[in-house]
Amino acid sequence: MVEEHATPKVYREVLVVPLAARREALALTGAISLIMLLMGIRFYFLPSSSKDVQALPAYQVKDITLKNQAPLLYRSLLSAIVDIQDLRDESGKWATVAELKDEALPPFASNFLPMGLRGFHWAGYIHQGWVDYYGFNKDVGSEEKQDSDPLENSFILRIIDLRSKDHPHPHLGRDDDSKLRYSAQVWMNPQSVDYPGASLVAKGWKWIVQPVSAPGEDG
Repeated sequence: MVEEHATPKVYREVLVVPLAARREALALTGAISLIMLLMGIRFYFLPSSSKDVQALPAYQVKDITLKNQAPLLYRSLLSAIVDIQDLRDESGKWATVAELKDEALPPFASNFLPMGLRGFHWAGYIHQGWVDYYGFNKDVGSEEKQDSDPLENSFILRIIDLRSKDHPHPHLGRDDDSKLRYSAQVWMNPQSVDYPGASLVAKGWKWIVQPVSAPGEDG
């Protein structure tokens, strides 16, 4: 009798990833790839900081370099520009600091500011073709400190009527520009100093500019 030998069966183990888990893995991989792509695009278009700084005149600083509460004060000055220009168009004269307070415009109306900025004293230096709103923090050096240290920087909001022959330089826009009536700029001094007069560059003041590009100047 011939004995039959059964051929042993070989089994192969196959691991099947559930469909939901596979989708989740693909989605995660895609998200990571998208993030890496966006980061690459961001760094590609981000200008070199050293090159960017060299492109600026010595009397200009970028607003992204402002520290402490200086950016907040800078933005509040920018937000007041349109209202100040409208007031001059309506009345034919530059508004005083008292009038800007009555209009509840920060930073001249200090009750809308944090405690570290409420010590700023503002004065308007009004000329025929331009106006300077100069502010310094009278709380600097005070022993009383509430919430945060008072901001030491001095600021000037300068608004120029380009149609007037009497105005200082540098500024945005051309003199006697038929399309642009006003040119506004914010200047800063790192310390609490006296009002410098018309010439800000010679007194060490810095013109704060936007990070997109360095503004041109006239004259």
